[in-house]
Amino acid sequence: MKGTHSLLILLVLTIFLAGAALFIGPVSNPSWAIIQGIRFPRVLLAIIVGAGLAGAGAVLQGVLRNPLADPFILGTSSAAAAGVVLASILGFQHYFMLYFMSIGFALASIFVVYRIAQIDGRAPIQTIILAGVIVSLFFNAAVFLFFSIFYRESFTMLFYLLGTLTEGSWTLIGISASIITLGLGLTWFFSRELNMLTQGETTAFHLGVDVETVKKLLFVVASTLVAASVAVAGMIGFVGLIVPHMMRMIVGPDHRLLIPASALGGAIFLILADALARTIMPPLEIPVGALTALLGSPYFVYLLRTRQNAGEF
Repeated sequence: MKGTHSLLILLVLTIFLAGAALFIGPVSNPSWAIIQGIRFPRVLLAIIVGAGLAGAGAVLQGVLRNPLADPFILGTSSAAAAGVVLASILGFQHYFMLYFMSIGFALASIFVVYRIAQIDGRAPIQTIILAGVIVSLFFNAAVFLFFSIFYRESFTMLFYLLGTLTEGSWTLIGISASIITLGLGLTWFFSRELNMLTQGETTAFHLGVDVETVKKLLFVVASTLVAASVAVAGMIGFVGLIVPHMMRMIVGPDHRLLIPASALGGAIFLILADALARTIMPPLEIPVGALTALLGSPYFVYLLRTRQNAGEF
């Protein structure tokens, strides 16, 4: 009951902040055209992307049994961004190709990580994390190599790489919303298996979970959530790290509550971060991804310094 009440409070808070954010910005008395054409798409995108990144973070932290894991740890975010940048370089303008490249590269990164980590048909979690760090570094280097060669003077591409919610295309917003909603629903459907995995793979196996199959499925879904977010907003870090950890302290470790709580918490966090990014230094706008990194880094240090078991459930 406590968890249900917490979810209801998070939902009400999300709706309230979304409405308030429509009237926050460098223009103190915005016209209806500004609210409808600029701020509403941004707020809606913040809700979608925040929910997708935080939901993916909750899933990855559960599968990897590490509350300090986030969507960047397996290279999915960097790989998805590399796919989007490469699609732009190759001149692919259709929405289908944008998502095909973003999701395709994210899934390819998971495949590579799993192939590197796999030993005798199994992929130990510690090895997956190490392989993910290597793959993430590779795709990060590829992204900034592409930027240096093809977009050296492009502020639009720089803002995308730093993370931004300025994409106003309703088609892109609708596609990402559909993918993320479906992905969150699918991860919630497997919340029982995810709860068992957090107790250890051996325990989950003896409770009837097909460990490797479920791990692969959840990795694929989490990667798709990240790719759908990166396709429209770029690389926004720390949402998938901070929010699930905070929600776990509020609703507990049960993923039946943690996944929807993380989605709502991610929406709230990104709504607030975007509102701050566009009002803290008017008329300049700070890339929201840079702001979340500035906010998230101290919290990450706090976790490392104060939690003796920060790497374990």
